[in-house]
Amino acid sequence: MAKSIVLAALGYIVGTFFLGYVWHLVLFREVYDAFGVYTRKDPIIPMGLGSMVLQGFILAGVYAWLHGDRGPHPLRSAIVFNLLIGTFFASGTVLALAAKAEISHLGAWFGYNTAFSLLQFLLSGIVFGFVFRGSKA
Repeated sequence: MAKSIVLAALGYIVGTFFLGYVWHLVLFREVYDAFGVYTRKDPIIPMGLGSMVLQGFILAGVYAWLHGDRGPHPLRSAIVFNLLIGTFFASGTVLALAAKAEISHLGAWFGYNTAFSLLQFLLSGIVFGFVFRGSKA
C-alpha cells in the first residue's frame, strides 16, 4: 500500500506541477496578469512545488485510508474523491481569494480557475484510479 501512496502522490505532484506551470505561466499568463491578483513578478517555484508535495501525499494517504476496498469501479471512486477534494480546494483558492483580493474581471477569474481545478482534479483522479486499482488497504 505504501508503494501505491507514493506512486499516487508522485502522479499528483508531476501532473499538478506540469498543468499549473503550463496553465498559469505559459498558456494564460497574460490573463492571470490582467486579474491583478498574482503580484509576484517571478513566482517562487520551489514553494509552490512544496505545496504540491504536501497535497499529493496527504491526498494519496487519505484516499488509501478511506477507500481500502475500491469496489467494482475503482476509477470512478478515485475521480469522485478527487473532484470532491478539488471542490474543497477551489473554495479557498477561487472563491475565498476572490472575496479577499481586488480581482479585475471576476467572472473570467471564476471561469479560468474553475476550469483549472476541474482539470487538475479530474486528471489526479484518473491517476489515483490507475495506481490504486486492485490494491487493498
